[in-house]
Amino acid sequence: MMTALLLAVAFALVLLAVAAGVASRRAARGSGLPRGRMLYSDTGFAVGKVAPTVAGEDGERQERPLLSRRHGLVGRPDYVVRTVEGVVPVEVKSSRCPPGGEPYDSHVMQVAAYCLLAEDVLGERVPHGLIRYRDCDLKVEYTEELRGELLALLEEMREARGAEEVHRSHDEPRRCAGCSMREQCDESLAG
Repeated sequence: MMTALLLAVAFALVLLAVAAGVASRRAARGSGLPRGRMLYSDTGFAVGKVAPTVAGEDGERQERPLLSRRHGLVGRPDYVVRTVEGVVPVEVKSSRCPPGGEPYDSHVMQVAAYCLLAEDVLGERVPHGLIRYRDCDLKVEYTEELRGELLALLEEMREARGAEEVHRSHDEPRRCAGCSMREQCDESLAG
């Protein structure tokens, strides 16, 4: 009688584990993340496989930022997933996909920076990054050309930090309106 009860409990536990696994795989597929093993998350569910976790301002565990001393770069991708193709950084945007289905240059460079960080920190191949807009996902191929553009941009930014005067790099009033430096900027396009 006791053996039958233990077998029934064990069987129920196995069924629960299988159901939890199926639900977890469904949730992962529904999230839009690439298939693979989650290595890093900056979305409130710290993984701790790439960077150690620390207590955030609110006391919750969070991943430390990824750091590349070689490139003088620090960043927090929303996710880093190891797939069969390689390591894939994912940046989640709350906005809709830009008109024409092409990501903004700034978003491409942000994902390229996360690719460079993942490549340097993990020492692994990064085939592409992913930008998840509210209504679509866009793949950003991490090519040698894009890597070179990013390295040139990083150098330009380093030089600008030492300059006495740095000029606005766009003609978009909406970007100025949302800029944290708007009050100090002499070239702001925002009213």
